[in-house]
Amino acid sequence: MIVVQYPQEKGDAEIPRKIIALENTAWPQTAETETFPSAADTYVTSFVVMEKETAVCHVGVRKSVLLHKGQKYLAYGLSEVVTHPDYRNQGLATQTIEKAARYILDQHPDISIFTCERSRVSLYARGGWEAIKGACFVGGSKEKPFRSDSLGLVTMMMFLSPNGKRHRADFENTDIVFTLGENQLW
Repeated sequence: MIVVQYPQEKGDAEIPRKIIALENTAWPQTAETETFPSAADTYVTSFVVMEKETAVCHVGVRKSVLLHKGQKYLAYGLSEVVTHPDYRNQGLATQTIEKAARYILDQHPDISIFTCERSRVSLYARGGWEAIKGACFVGGSKEKPFRSDSLGLVTMMMFLSPNGKRHRADFENTDIVFTLGENQLW
């Protein structure tokens, strides 16, 4: 198995098809909605574990500017983290998340933020993120907000820059609103 980094500007059509096939093992879609990346304006790169010609683990990295409580933050986050059912419990997700975390740290953002299922909190905590008490990541659009709490998801964060660390308390017990596009959430 090898880990490949697939940046948005690469333009190779084969890897996106393989990522979509992998994602369909977790989130089946209809043919009309199968696109990768699903939100090109925030997509930065992916880390993909390949077993021969098959994608078996994927971690996407997203980026956006966040305006929150009078402060501006450069935010990176994880997205579309999935391991093929036949390859789970082998440490692939942990290793791939670690690569994505190193990539994020190298970009020098203020914060890293995304959502996950409650059962996955410990996986991401091992990577350096923490569950933020009472935080709700609100994606979607202004007209159609998409709330993480409506799905029972937990907001995970890392505070990386001095500004991010100084304002950590501003992220507890509040909505954290990103305009990402309809039905988009990290």
